[in-house]
Amino acid sequence: MYYEFYIDQFFVEHLLTGYLLIRLTVKVSRADISWKRIASASLANTAVMTMAVCAGAPWWYFSGLLLSGALLFAGRAWRDMINGLLSLLFSAVCFGGALEALLGLWGLPFAAGTVLTSFLLEAAGAYREKQRLRLERTVEVELTFLEKTMSVCGMIDTGNQLTEPLTGQPVSIIEEAVVRRLLGDGWEARRGFYLIPYHSLGKDKGWMRGVSIDRMTVGKGDRRAVVSRPVLALYNGSISAGGQYQMILHPQHAAPGKIEGGE
Repeated sequence: MYYEFYIDQFFVEHLLTGYLLIRLTVKVSRADISWKRIASASLANTAVMTMAVCAGAPWWYFSGLLLSGALLFAGRAWRDMINGLLSLLFSAVCFGGALEALLGLWGLPFAAGTVLTSFLLEAAGAYREKQRLRLERTVEVELTFLEKTMSVCGMIDTGNQLTEPLTGQPVSIIEEAVVRRLLGDGWEARRGFYLIPYHSLGKDKGWMRGVSIDRMTVGKGDRRAVVSRPVLALYNGSISAGGQYQMILHPQHAAPGKIEGGE
């Protein structure tokens, strides 16, 4: 029995596959590697794999995988290189399984299946990374105002650089409907309020009322940040689409172990 083997087509298809696989590995390992090195590693892997197929020794494929990984993570510490190689092996297994499933279920051409597999795996990785960051930045916040205390869930947002314009104090944002349970009716007359300009939250620009409460404690595990007299901006609406948190914290309000205005 004879098979027709188009080496040029095989080379181009697996060069594309190798590039997408190695790029996926770089994203999974969060390594800072240039596209040129990714392309070089893919070329080396494809060359070894092509020679292995021509020689009738497909098990050489793993040698190409190791060679591409060595080129990709060259110059790094041994631990980082080993972790990188393990990430490459893990990505290859996931990539191969997903590609085989797509080709079997939908009968896609190899190149189209490769691109679609890469897109789906990168989208899944991006979603996982987003969820990981959300969990890392979600904290418990205890608010104290006139001897009353309440707890809410907050999200540390490094992009929140909101400040009170007169004093320059950092400002965290909280849902007005939530914090009203703490402030009570007529809080404006008792404490007064700020007007804080902003340029986000679905509008080009606008104003939010702000209030200075007595104390805020931000906690995550064993870490604590206690802030005296923090300024909170009251947002009329829902901050989190899914209701996971009710407050957007200024990063200066969430420094571990930080105590502002304390004793």
